[in-house]
Amino acid sequence: MADDDNAAWAEFGDTLRLPIDEESDYLFGIPWKQAAFIGDRPLIDIGCGSGLTTVALADRFPSAEILAVEPDPLTRSLLMLRVAERAEMRSRTTVLAESILDVWLPPNCGGALLFNVIYFLGGRARDAFWTRMADVLAPGAPILMSRSYGGVPNEPVERHLVKSATMGHHEYQRWFEAHPAGDGRVEITNTYLVLRDGEQVRSVRTRDTAFGLDEELILSEIPIGKFSIEEIDEKYIAVRRQQDLGRVRR
Repeated sequence: MADDDNAAWAEFGDTLRLPIDEESDYLFGIPWKQAAFIGDRPLIDIGCGSGLTTVALADRFPSAEILAVEPDPLTRSLLMLRVAERAEMRSRTTVLAESILDVWLPPNCGGALLFNVIYFLGGRARDAFWTRMADVLAPGAPILMSRSYGGVPNEPVERHLVKSATMGHHEYQRWFEAHPAGDGRVEITNTYLVLRDGEQVRSVRTRDTAFGLDEELILSEIPIGKFSIEEIDEKYIAVRRQQDLGRVRR
């Protein structure tokens, strides 16, 4: 039986990510300038996990109001601790526990971070997401998206080591594998190993199923007329809120 993926990531995720690897981690090289957030309006971090992206957003815009949306209670507790420890963030960061489809958000927000979350939403939920964002973003505000995982693999992705880190006497390893799961989904298995002096002392295995959405499908669903799509580089796309078309009376 697989363990809970959110609980495992809450325990191991930051240990495996920190310090940030400048070669591979999406936090390094975020194209802030090209994204052109409107920094004097509230900024949203969608599905921000333990808050590493939230800190990056707050550091980049040191006077902006930050809205950190994270439904999972375990990773949200880490997010809240990260915010609480930073006096410069605490007074201007609101942590929100609901999903992005249901959460309170003020109007005319100046932009949003969307890293990986959309690939776990079904078709109707994705449609509702774009409608929601059109309601809360100011004209010109971006949704900065990380680019696609690449859809459902034709063949299973064999188990392989993707990350390791040490803390005290322990080495932590994350092993990844993926398999087509039918109906356009992909089953993802992560195995976290804890080794002491080279010997395994613990193993946590998790399994999750995501929609195997390729980038072209995601982009084709974005309502053109409300948004424009800007390919920034190989890692990021900016989906920018446009001024709604209206009837001109003469």
